[in-house]
Amino acid sequence: MLDLAPGLSSHMRGTLQGAIQVRHALSSEDYDVAFFNTQVPAALADSRLWQRPFVIATDITPIQYDVMASKYGHVPDQIGPVANYKHRVNVAALRGAARVLPWSKWARDSLVSDYGVAADRVDIVPPGVDLGLWRAVRRRPEGPLRILFVGGDFERKGGATLLAAFRSLPSGMAELHLVTRATISSEEGVYLYNAMRPNSPELIALYHASHVFVLPTDAEAFGIAAIEASAAGLALITTAVGGLRDVVSDGRTGFFIPPRDPETLGERLRTLAGNPSLREMMGRAARARAEQLFSAQRNAARVIAHLRDVARI
Repeated sequence: MLDLAPGLSSHMRGTLQGAIQVRHALSSEDYDVAFFNTQVPAALADSRLWQRPFVIATDITPIQYDVMASKYGHVPDQIGPVANYKHRVNVAALRGAARVLPWSKWARDSLVSDYGVAADRVDIVPPGVDLGLWRAVRRRPEGPLRILFVGGDFERKGGATLLAAFRSLPSGMAELHLVTRATISSEEGVYLYNAMRPNSPELIALYHASHVFVLPTDAEAFGIAAIEASAAGLALITTAVGGLRDVVSDGRTGFFIPPRDPETLGERLRTLAGNPSLREMMGRAARARAEQLFSAQRNAARVIAHLRDVARI
């Protein structure tokens, strides 16, 4: 029916369709607790949302997303009635949830300070990876430093910064392996992969063949690829934005650098290129951090425990 409605933008059409689907599901299904993997469908659910307890997981709050808006191609609402209404709806959904499970401390802080969610109903539960699939391996230290970048949105995730830093390195010091949707001009030492599938043997093999993972992103809610790199036992270089602050321990599992700073990134790459033992030490620490914080099995069990507790099962 919405396809026949003239004048609706694709965004508005998608929002309305989502509202219809959520409301239909909440009306027609017999359930003990509803689980939303973002606050958006909960905010669309109208009064049916309050029929049963519900839990919301999220990597980012609307206010945080609006701050990063330009990097995501998103235009935030101007201050006014529409923005105020949306904020009230989001506040009601987030405060009304029996539990809110942010992926990071960054998101948690916004939930509590910007939306007034009670701190005792908030528990940080990050996503995880299959630690059996994403194993750490011993890497051969000889040869050029093999740098890995994984990010579909090449521009937002700092691809240009990484290319500039790579080009500043002495010839032959490093190789750059780029997993992205973008088209990159061919140049010596740069290898492009446009067709890698998530969790594929080919992608995992590329992580295992690399020495350092680099994500100099301008804006990031969390960064799943950084968790994969940690589990694979790679030293990491990232910016301290969004949930990445929880993934990397600066100076221990890798380095934080400022956004859009190819000079500092180049210095860090030269440091790791000349110090294989430091790369190995950071990689071991990254794997240990992944085992502690980012086990998919353990974190999924934590989510299930919250759902059972809320539903009193």
